[in-house]
Amino acid sequence: MGISAEIKSIKPGEELRICPACGYEYGFHTSLVSVNAGKNGKGSPVKSTGDHYRVILICPECGSRFDAGWKISFREEESRVVRVTGVQR
Repeated sequence: MGISAEIKSIKPGEELRICPACGYEYGFHTSLVSVNAGKNGKGSPVKSTGDHYRVILICPECGSRFDAGWKISFREEESRVVRVTGVQR
């Protein structure tokens, strides 16, 4: 199956490995989407001062994509994963 164009919000619980769309039980692939990327792939009007990315979970079975609110930076002074309370679209 192909990758879903829509990225749905998901709340991690005690364990996040089962796809809510199809029930696949063996975890997710991941991809990184620039925080500055808009819904249509073009730049967002709000620019970030750093290179921040949203961590997107992709089901290897059905291709559904999910955003758990995790962000990552590759700048040395910010080289850590950041948990975000609200998912922005």
